Amino acid sequence: PHMLLVGPSGTGKTTSIICLARELLGDNFNEGFLELNASDERGIDIVRNKIKDFCKKKLLLPEGIHKIIFLDEVESMTSMAQQALRRIIETYTNNTRFTMACNASSQMIEAIQSRCTIIRFLPIDKDIILSRLQNICKLEEVEYTNKGLKAIIKNINGDMRQALNNLQAITVTYE
Repeated sequence: PHMLLVGPSGTGKTTSIICLARELLGDNFNEGFLELNASDERGIDIVRNKIKDFCKKKLLLPEGIHKIIFLDEVESMTSMAQQALRRIIETYTNNTRFTMACNASSQMIEAIQSRCTIIRFLPIDKDIILSRLQNICKLEEVEYTNKGLKAIIKNINGDMRQALNNLQAITVTYE
């Protein structure tokens, strides 16, 4: 199905779609996967040109496998661009699957939401983040204390990306 992944930043939406696309497309990943950040490329011209051109592109894939377009931060698209996207989704549903990620589905037009399976991502539990940071520190041979790691994740609201960035910044600063 087309998918709309909804949840806060740093909870794995983009990573999940890329892993899924790599698994489904295999050796065809580079030709069969298009990723766009809708906050950078959010106008109607992108939909009418870049997205439509990708949908039209012929690619021999195994039975039941489709090309995949991933639009990150899709809620940033203008309303007109979202309407154009809806029409393209309808037109090319036989050969392309649309996957989109946003922080809040309320900014998406209903016509797109109704054509997607909506998957909600929750903030990542602090214990899971702590365990991951501990594992990274061990693998990278970085000295740490649990108190220090807990300070890193204290105010990140379940954002794994921010936790990793904070750990890296602290590590680089104090090497």
